[in-house]
Amino acid sequence: MKDKIFDVVIVGGGPAGLTSALYCGRAKLSVLVIEKKDFGALVSSHKIENYPGVEKLTGKELYLKMKEQTLEYEVSYMEANFLGLSFDEEVKIVKTDIRNIKCKSVIIATGSKKTGIKKIEGEEFYLGKGVSYCATCDGAFTRNLEVSLVGKGEELLEEALYLTKYARNINIFITDDKVVENEDIYKILLENEKVRFYFNCNLMKIEGEEFVERILIEVDKEIKTVSTQFVFLYLGTKQTTEIYTEISSLDKNGYIITDELMKTNVDGIFAIGDVRSKPVRQVATAVSDGAIAGIEVTKYILKKKNKAQ
Repeated sequence: MKDKIFDVVIVGGGPAGLTSALYCGRAKLSVLVIEKKDFGALVSSHKIENYPGVEKLTGKELYLKMKEQTLEYEVSYMEANFLGLSFDEEVKIVKTDIRNIKCKSVIIATGSKKTGIKKIEGEEFYLGKGVSYCATCDGAFTRNLEVSLVGKGEELLEEALYLTKYARNINIFITDDKVVENEDIYKILLENEKVRFYFNCNLMKIEGEEFVERILIEVDKEIKTVSTQFVFLYLGTKQTTEIYTEISSLDKNGYIITDELMKTNVDGIFAIGDVRSKPVRQVATAVSDGAIAGIEVTKYILKKKNKAQ
């Protein structure tokens, strides 16, 4: 999976995303669905009574039936937190806390912008005052400072390497017990005297006065206070509006604006389901969005392949 370029990556395993996966899979596209385990409005629904043809199913039961259908068409799945997109080139990059995925098209189906991972205490207060989600954006501000990166994934390693050009010292707090991503970058970082790795970490609090001054973090079950002037987070807590404004205009409530074919402002990137700007958010409308996007992505990929021949 590491070096594979998928025809489409679908971010979100709710009814919208699974419907797109079904349509794209049946069209013989290579499909990867990125989802969170037992997370989302459908899975948490106690009972579904208003979906046509379905009577008294729990949300999780309906989810499992939908997912089972997609598996018949060789749809792949990965549990991860979505961190953002890169689309400067024709091949798009979907960033997660596990690894970065290459693909030709993307369907955003992350659900309501109100759902998400719990924020770290102090994260929102210090956003722009030492808390950042993007080292390549804010790295120049870290010149000769003590910085910390918390999380996991290939993007964290890449951005830590970028920060070595600026920061005085770099603490890398990995939330797993080892690094399983890009070994080449990992080795380069290990050999850099200004970089220190810590494992089995859990960030508890970000503290300071006007700006970030320290973090409270659990390392191997021991709570430590670490002095730092910048903390870069790769925990899946990035505000959804920050991610979405990179790919599309948003309405006044922060939902992604698309056309009737589910297309965003960026060629090859679509948005469906509750994350999309629309008046009604139900399982039935999510499935409708998913079907439309699945058909449009199939057309998009076929046109790309025909031009390449």
